[in-house]
Amino acid sequence: MEVPFEPNPDWTSFYASGAEIQAYFTRTVKKYNLDRDVKLSHEIVHAQFDKREGIWNLRVSHSGDVFDDWCNVLVSATGFLSHWKWPNIPGLHEFKGVKVHSAAWDEDFDYNGKKVAVIGNGSSAIQIMPEVAKSATHLVNLIRSPTWITPGLGSAVIGGDVNRVYSEEEKRRFREDPGELNRHRKEIQHGSNKAFGLFVKNSEAQKAAFKSTSRMMLDRLGGDKEVAAKLTPTWEVGCRRATPGPGYLEAFTQSNVSLSTSPISLVTPSGILTEDGTHHALDIIICATGFDVSHRPPFPLLGLNHLDLRDYWKDEPLGYLSVACPQFPNLFFYSGPNAPVGHGSLMAALSWITRYISRWLRKIASEDILFVVPTSEATEEFNVYGDEIMERFVWSGGCRSWYKNGRVDGRVTAVWQGSAISFKEVIGDLRPEDFRIVWRTGNRWRWMGDGRARIERMEGADLAWYLKK
Repeated sequence: MEVPFEPNPDWTSFYASGAEIQAYFTRTVKKYNLDRDVKLSHEIVHAQFDKREGIWNLRVSHSGDVFDDWCNVLVSATGFLSHWKWPNIPGLHEFKGVKVHSAAWDEDFDYNGKKVAVIGNGSSAIQIMPEVAKSATHLVNLIRSPTWITPGLGSAVIGGDVNRVYSEEEKRRFREDPGELNRHRKEIQHGSNKAFGLFVKNSEAQKAAFKSTSRMMLDRLGGDKEVAAKLTPTWEVGCRRATPGPGYLEAFTQSNVSLSTSPISLVTPSGILTEDGTHHALDIIICATGFDVSHRPPFPLLGLNHLDLRDYWKDEPLGYLSVACPQFPNLFFYSGPNAPVGHGSLMAALSWITRYISRWLRKIASEDILFVVPTSEATEEFNVYGDEIMERFVWSGGCRSWYKNGRVDGRVTAVWQGSAISFKEVIGDLRPEDFRIVWRTGNRWRWMGDGRARIERMEGADLAWYLKK
């Protein structure tokens, strides 16, 4: 099956809503029966590799019970933004009103007519704030540092508009002519990939983006230079995650919305006190304050010599091409350390990772391999190269970012060391020379059996399939 394998001609807009995206995923899962082997509400609480058997022994918790399970290959598909955390603010949990984290949103709560604080200005806050501001009595956005609100990703395709609603005629054309839908999708992907020059420090594209984005932000703030000075960074565009944020800047032109850049001193039972002496009386505190991005698993995960991945990645998460890790055999990751999350299409990258892992699965299964694990040498050299070349890119710039595990300085631990296209090129092949491969027998060729191919035993098989012309 080719990937991406389910193009959708019926998106209502260029930036679809979360509910529409979720409905698309649900529909696609049902269409292809992708949840056939999915078990919900099951949590791995312990994993340990058995190098003699070549398996991962698992302890799984479900509905209060803990049971044993095992697998030959373990794939971590939890992603890099899966373990959300409350901010470390004194008094937060003594607040008498309602507090909610953006990653654990309460869909049923009525936010209308309330005094609301949104802490943070990352991508979640930028999406939440303008929606809640529509009906709040008052909303204050408390931020620690400015961030770039960029033009829409790929917005050149829609003439630079904030968003675009597809007409019924356009959707009909996409449905009836898959080639036209493919052309539109390719145009978006091409534009995104071509724009990589923006992420190169001091490039002409970066300089132009800095100038144009500063001007656009001021325009969307209604020309308010005082607010613009507080919201517009001095560091490179893209150093933190580039976020379009339709409606975010415009919300600050509303009389019921305010901005606070003063650090939070503490949370009181009735609100938030900032260092400038202001007490913000509140009904609701929305914490859009991010995740644990250390890549360390929340449970013991023991590889060779009982090494725990939580300890191995205690100081820095050093992985192999974002998809594997030395000392941890038959373990693969989606969006592990230094994954292509800062440029290009993440969905495309996930499909490339899927193909990569699938190639290893076929090799392991067909060649009677006990386990595979990247070497420490290959991994170390990859990270040395990555640290060196990362100095060329804006992700190592002067901002505080979850790309750097919440630091201003230090290693870039989240983002691939280059373009999305370069990632595809690198993981297009397995590079077994970077791996230690252990077979189940003393002779790596015994998997060939009696010397005949599997197809020769298939009744009616075409034994000359290789002749194409």
